[in-house]
Amino acid sequence: MSKSLSPDAVEALRRLNDVGVGQMPPQLPSTVAAELLHAGLAGETGEGTFEITCDGRKYLSGDCD
Repeated sequence: MSKSLSPDAVEALRRLNDVGVGQMPPQLPSTVAAELLHAGLAGETGEGTFEITCDGRKYLSGDCD
């Protein structure tokens, strides 16, 4: 994928990717969250928390099943 992200957004995406089942996702600054949402790389799960999307995983690794 060729979406250009800020370094902070890339780091946040990596942190979201590391969240395990049942773990709380990290808090994201509103500007970073907006950047990831706009790019379709993360989705809001409610109460200000976010999760990585399949497109977010593709952005990081180029592979998503």
